[in-house]
Amino acid sequence: MQKVADVLGVDPKALNYHVGDRDGLRELVAVDVFESELRRVKIPGGGDWRDVVRVYVSALREAIIKLGDLALSVHLPASQGLGALNPVESVLQALVGAGLDVEDAGRALTFITEVAYAAGRDALRSAENPVHPEVPAVVAALKSAATQDFPVLRQVVAAQARLGPDRGQLEFSLELVIAGLEQAAARTAPH
Repeated sequence: MQKVADVLGVDPKALNYHVGDRDGLRELVAVDVFESELRRVKIPGGGDWRDVVRVYVSALREAIIKLGDLALSVHLPASQGLGALNPVESVLQALVGAGLDVEDAGRALTFITEVAYAAGRDALRSAENPVHPEVPAVVAALKSAATQDFPVLRQVVAAQARLGPDRGQLEFSLELVIAGLEQAAARTAPH
């Protein structure tokens, strides 16, 4: 904290008073970077709700990638993090406009956010090591199994090895999310 205070040209006691500790500083930096990234998001107004979801997921994934290890330090809403709530509101409005009730829109937002976070985390992980951490254990287990056992799992592992880390998982996840949201909206629509 002393070095940070020196760089900022402030009294270390003042920094400790306003920030608290190293974790508090990490959280402030993370929220600032996160909010800056999400503030740049241009959610299409009046457009198709599917486009709103895609833009939000893509932007959130990119923000997670930019944050790297700091992504775990983001806890919103912080008083300084209100700018990050604008895209969230846009997504909720689009989902409600698509026919979801408020409760289902909230659940959908949670799920959409989890998909984006997982995609960002996976992109960070694959940048360090393109092989998913579970694959070597699965390959080892398959070697000990009879060759006729687990034929589809063997094909999936081989395909993932051939295709590399970007296997279209995010696009596939979004297709499923959107198809599921269409079904949910149709279920709640007046007949």
